[in-house]
Amino acid sequence: MFDALLRMQLGPIIERLAEMEAQLEDLYRRADSFCRIGVCQEVDAAGNTCKVSHGELLSPAIRFFNPSAGAQSETRIPSVGEQCLLLNYGGGEGGAQSVALFGLNSSLFPPVSSVASLTRRRYQDGTQSDYDDASHTFNWANGPTTLSGSREQVEVKVGPATLQMTADHIAVQLGAVGLLLDAGGVHLSGPLVDHQGRVISSA
Repeated sequence: MFDALLRMQLGPIIERLAEMEAQLEDLYRRADSFCRIGVCQEVDAAGNTCKVSHGELLSPAIRFFNPSAGAQSETRIPSVGEQCLLLNYGGGEGGAQSVALFGLNSSLFPPVSSVASLTRRRYQDGTQSDYDDASHTFNWANGPTTLSGSREQVEVKVGPATLQMTADHIAVQLGAVGLLLDAGGVHLSGPLVDHQGRVISSA
């Protein structure tokens, strides 16, 4: 009789504890899937969405973060194979309520700079721009065309040395055409200088 009375008194408490245990397990499961490392598998540039694999799962098409998205806006489309932080703000398991935060380096896409003072951006075609706040120098390179600047000077160079051959003659351009601006003035280099179509200097 005492056991029956005890079960009757403790029954609601035991049921409530079981409910709380189930709720805690659900919270642990949601917390575990809230933030994961993922890898971009597909990109829809026009739709500004991507699909991300995490473990054995693949998310549906989800949005990804951009550097800015307001009155001042900047878009960067992620690359297939790029790592990201997958944020599941909805807490579900399907991944539909998730967003991808890209920019995690990996063996496929290693860092382009290991110098603390150097901020560098490298594009897919090899074009590169960087600024070193320790030396106060800016550099930009697009193939043979380069621009460099510091607090003392600005220099632009276009074209490498070339060799031109025709049936009549051979012409060699020994170096790049360049423009240097510094405290000493304006310095031009190259085989030809003209002003409004009039040649004022030639090699």
